[in-house]
Amino acid sequence: MWPNPEGTPSRSLPPAVVTGRIVFESQSGEACCVAIDPALISGSAQRGLAVLTDLAPGGATVRVAGFTTDFAPTSPGIVTPCKTIPPNIGVPCDLERVASPAFESDPIFVTIVGGTRTNIGTVEMSSYPFVYAFSPGQDESAPAPVQFALTVTDAINNIRADSLTLDVLFTLPVEHPTPGESPFRSLSKRVPLSLTACDDRGGAPCSASGTLELAGFKAVGTAPELPEGEVQARIVAENIADPPRAVDFRYSFIVLATPTATATATTSAASGTPATILQPADGSSSVPTRGGLELPSDAPNLVTPPPGRAAGARGATSPTPTRTPRRDA
Repeated sequence: MWPNPEGTPSRSLPPAVVTGRIVFESQSGEACCVAIDPALISGSAQRGLAVLTDLAPGGATVRVAGFTTDFAPTSPGIVTPCKTIPPNIGVPCDLERVASPAFESDPIFVTIVGGTRTNIGTVEMSSYPFVYAFSPGQDESAPAPVQFALTVTDAINNIRADSLTLDVLFTLPVEHPTPGESPFRSLSKRVPLSLTACDDRGGAPCSASGTLELAGFKAVGTAPELPEGEVQARIVAENIADPPRAVDFRYSFIVLATPTATATATTSAASGTPATILQPADGSSSVPTRGGLELPSDAPNLVTPPPGRAAGARGATSPTPTRTPRRDA
């Protein structure tokens, strides 16, 4: 079951979810990741569906997530795809591109027994704030001064306005390092942002189609002076759930030495502020000593969100961070 803005769990797949992801991590050190059709882990007449096979026996954790993108990024440090039954229901998680999940479960602890299937039972999911669109894009080149345009949203709750920040992280060489000192120093610069509220249920939609039931903010800002070369953007935000959930999203891009006429600009109807056009961040043979994992078709049975989507409200407790999409840099 999935949550909805009315606060009543439903078996209907949220319109924001395009791709599902399952991450398996064994206590033995084995780990795998697979991207699947999210309908396979939503409600249906079938009671259960065997999804993963050839798993290391023993204790393990499983996490389930849903993304608005047509791919699912891998979890940090995991490069092996999970094997599935049937084998064509899953594809490997993306090792290069980054995205933040709209929904994600807490780790589910299971015990895999060789030669059997383990049903993980009910999966409780939570909605998370996520970066729906961002510019400059991942690994793109941007002329200085860098113009940022972001859309940060939540599929159930709204975003707390004062939690949304953007920093640019980079390293610079130390001019005269002392013996034993690192030849580089890490620095960051905060980008001032201008926020415009958006809501797919209102007159200023967040998503490109306006049909994903997202609410949050569109933000634009000009970065202070940045060094030429590869840098990393870090976007942080909280939703207004109780307790609040957080996103800490990072990606790399390249700052050009001189401006180039490569960006296409438009004017935001809501704010009149020039902004860069956004694109959405948008049977099997069993090994007797290995085990399988079965996800009930009526799972996830999701946490009921607090009612209301009022922008700017403050959560009651400190955030529970999301997992940060990996990009080795």
